[in-house]
Amino acid sequence: MTDEMAKKYEFYKNDKNVLVDYDEILLLYPEYYKTKSELQDLDFISKDDAEDYFERHYRNSKLYEELASVAMTDDEIYDLMKHNMEFKYSRVSSLYKKAVTSVIQLCDLINYIGHYPTTYPLPKDEEKDMDMEILLEKYDILVRYRLIDEINKMQITSDDVVRIIETLKSRMKYVTAIIRKTYSNTWLLTRNMKEEKIDQIFNELTETFDDFPLSIYQEQNRSIREEEKRHLKRQNI
Repeated sequence: MTDEMAKKYEFYKNDKNVLVDYDEILLLYPEYYKTKSELQDLDFISKDDAEDYFERHYRNSKLYEELASVAMTDDEIYDLMKHNMEFKYSRVSSLYKKAVTSVIQLCDLINYIGHYPTTYPLPKDEEKDMDMEILLEKYDILVRYRLIDEINKMQITSDDVVRIIETLKSRMKYVTAIIRKTYSNTWLLTRNMKEEKIDQIFNELTETFDDFPLSIYQEQNRSIREEEKRHLKRQNI
């Protein structure tokens, strides 16, 4: 982002009601394509590779030593550690996939908004990406011409821009944290908390990736999209 765009963005963060040209979002988060591509190129360790790593290394782990020191048999240690590995892999791999998917989805949304069909007064159904339209509906984001202001260009609000970019940045921090913690496969051979605590953290983070900040209208139990639909209906459009 250029210095000029960075200043604009800071202004938009402080004023939710500014009208922003729809394609400006591409300049406010120009990393969207690179971010998506890099995430698509990343590979989380497969279940088979995780199991193979476990079989080759579990006897050399600190956890194995700790369990052996309390007079557990080798079979008991193996069963406990194998269950621990499978449980952690299930939760962490699922969380990683959820986090990455949510970031890529927002990158796609930025791309879609920035290249929104410009057919007047409304884009045709065949011009739309219906998956992205579902997100626009869910997040109450309206990309429309604002002829009332004599501006012959589609716009969105600064609130829309900031909600998308800040949410993407926040989710990307979680992706980075997961990548950092799983960079070495040794996490498969550790047990630092009870399964109940892991599940609690897993559920809380999963909800985080599903949540999205409410629009100004949604905060008032309204919808700018629904109000626009009623307006267009009155205009017979």
